[in-house]
Amino acid sequence: MSPQRFFASKASPSADGAFPVKRTLQEAWNLFAFSAMFGVLFNLFYAYGVDLNLKIPKKSGLQEPVQAPNGPTTYAGWNKSTPGLVKSTATPTPLSAAPADGLPRLSLIGVKGRFDKKSCVFLDARPPDEYKEGHIPGALNFYPDDFDQFAPKVLPSLSDKGQEIVCYCHGTACELSLELAKHLTNLGYTNVKVFFGGWPQWKKAGYPINTGEGP
Repeated sequence: MSPQRFFASKASPSADGAFPVKRTLQEAWNLFAFSAMFGVLFNLFYAYGVDLNLKIPKKSGLQEPVQAPNGPTTYAGWNKSTPGLVKSTATPTPLSAAPADGLPRLSLIGVKGRFDKKSCVFLDARPPDEYKEGHIPGALNFYPDDFDQFAPKVLPSLSDKGQEIVCYCHGTACELSLELAKHLTNLGYTNVKVFFGGWPQWKKAGYPINTGEGP
């Protein structure tokens, strides 16, 4: 065979129309792809496989703040039980029904607030001997069982019938404060209230007290 015919035969395409070199490269690539896929699968299921150490880069920077329901600005992912994240909504204490006698009752907190502001007149409806042992500072002794005796002494100090007056006595088991408040209402006083917890509640709270005959 002549050299010309030999080289011509090497350069001619195969029967399927592809050159041998191109087909060889295609087969090599197929073999590489198969080997790579097999290696990955083998590494996944083999207990002692090689760590591929494929790390997904994390997003840098702080998270955007989100608004917690009914609460201050916080960050997503914080523990919901963390104190201070959500502002609690206090449930208001329902008001008790108005008493049948129409005389408003005051709580200890309400009485202490009035005492601090000196915004009302306190009337101690207990007997004089108990008043001397201890009473709310500034309170006037007005024992309703001896109304005619105490009225001339106390009523001149109550010239303003619109002034707020708070009556108290021994506490919830005592009705002297209610009796005194009714007397005053009948006389035309329009702003009379009752501290139904009375002296025992005031004393138990450790609030200031006075002793003796004077207020």
